[in-house]
Amino acid sequence: MDTGWTGRSDIYYRKVIRADNEEVSLDADMIRLLIAIDESKSLYQIADEMDMDNITFRGTLSKLLDQGLIEPVQKDIKVMGVSFLESLQINLSKAIGPMAEILIAEVMEEMELDPDAIPVNRAAEMITQLSLEVADKENIIQFKKSMLAILNKIRS
Repeated sequence: MDTGWTGRSDIYYRKVIRADNEEVSLDADMIRLLIAIDESKSLYQIADEMDMDNITFRGTLSKLLDQGLIEPVQKDIKVMGVSFLESLQINLSKAIGPMAEILIAEVMEEMELDPDAIPVNRAAEMITQLSLEVADKENIIQFKKSMLAILNKIRS
């Protein structure tokens, strides 16, 4: 069964109470993943919390879906506008110079993010990843402070 797992942050699952009284068989990984599944956590967040390799995680998720113990939930996730990306580039350029544009593109590719639709819930993670590329501590603090102010303004 397709798990929907693509590294995207907008996929959510919830536990399901089955209508039938059929017996189910769960292994240790299935139990751990079933416990971790929470409708308020994206699949990305759950995968990050679990201490499983990618193949095991996908297989376990698929088994839970096949047994009807979980189901996908459709949620609309707010995305950051173009102004966020522009602010990111301006503030990172102040911290590291002309390499900012290249680093932003690399981090977005690593995080599998679409530049036109950066989910709000992944923006802080992106800021953190980019701040790791800044050498000077004072510049790191200034970059994070300015970007988190913009992020908080957008969120509210």
